[in-house]
Amino acid sequence: MESIAFLFCFVTPYVAAAAFLGGIAYRLTVWRQRSPVPVHLSMFPRPESPLARLGHALVDTFTLKGLWKVNKPLWVGAFAMHLGLLSLLLGHVRTVTDYYLLWELLNWGEEQQALFSHLAGIVAGVLFMVPLVYLLGRRFAGAVKWISVPEDYLILLLLLGIAITGNHMRFLVEVDIHQLRAFLQGLIFFRWAPAPASAGISFIYHFAMVQLLMIYFPFSKLSHTIGTVLSKMVARS
Repeated sequence: MESIAFLFCFVTPYVAAAAFLGGIAYRLTVWRQRSPVPVHLSMFPRPESPLARLGHALVDTFTLKGLWKVNKPLWVGAFAMHLGLLSLLLGHVRTVTDYYLLWELLNWGEEQQALFSHLAGIVAGVLFMVPLVYLLGRRFAGAVKWISVPEDYLILLLLLGIAITGNHMRFLVEVDIHQLRAFLQGLIFFRWAPAPASAGISFIYHFAMVQLLMIYFPFSKLSHTIGTVLSKMVARS
């Protein structure tokens, strides 16, 4: 087990980062090299300035406005999941650095920061995990079952595994944020520090699945998070 833990903590993170960044670069290059379609795709009315078009595309993407018009129950699940994910990503910034300016502005000490982080993490973790259970369950019944492919289940199960192990650390284990930060900063700046023992075995599973997601992301349907914004920009160009 120690060998596996060493592998996932100090070797595969660099493989995952290279695959993620290289895959995204490859995707963008392929999309850029595609021949323009021979018809005009602009929507009307459209914002005039490039910045306004970008803002309009981002609002459409992050609010899932199109899904709301088609399927409101699905919109609730998808929007809650994406909101939880965004909150978790913002919260995970604290595992590498901290919101020093924000804490100074609020005049919060370490105890208040820890309490806020704990409560916000619980809300974000539940907000992310519960919709994933719903999104996975709906693929086992009705018309959605017949159009689902193995990749759909794989992505949802992988995300659900990340959510469960993350929530396990949040609810059942008291993770030392300073140990975790030292470990991740060590990976980034090549000053390796031990994996946080306070997180227990859940951290290894959580970290391994995150790396698997990073490797898989650029070559899966998840890359729609990038392509959607670009396609909406094209439609408003």
